[in-house]
Amino acid sequence: MFGKNKSPTTEPQNSVMVTPVAPEKETPREEKQNNTVISSDVRFEGNIIASGQVYIYGEVHGNIESNGGIIKIMRNGLVQGNIVCRELIVDGTVNGECKSESIDIYENGTLNGAMSYASLAIKKGGVFIGKSLAQQMTEKKTNVIDLTPEPGTDEPVAIQKSRQKS
Repeated sequence: MFGKNKSPTTEPQNSVMVTPVAPEKETPREEKQNNTVISSDVRFEGNIIASGQVYIYGEVHGNIESNGGIIKIMRNGLVQGNIVCRELIVDGTVNGECKSESIDIYENGTLNGAMSYASLAIKKGGVFIGKSLAQQMTEKKTNVIDLTPEPGTDEPVAIQKSRQKS
């Protein structure tokens, strides 16, 4: 009942074993994420222009620009300069002007200077000293219909049609 199968198993003599080979994934150059990291024991002097994410663990004395990316100033990171990016996360210290669609200042973060943003979040413990300007960075669609006057009159077409019905 629970014993081994006593009948011999036969395999075909001319069988071919094929092992599936996974095709190598080749990522196009445009899809690769470019990350820039300033390590905690590094002091960088100069401007940084990046296309991807920028992580600052050390010190940067200069401007940082990443128009399509995210800049993160980590817990002990320090930036002495201006920052322009899509999203800025500050958990260290920034002394300068910051322009971003979204700015988050975390518990250990300090931003000293001016900032321009569309969305701002400052968590308990976060510090902001300076000037701020909330602005609409992206163009939003509105439900307003543009009424143009009919040629030869000063009234919009919609108003003229409503007067004709009355």
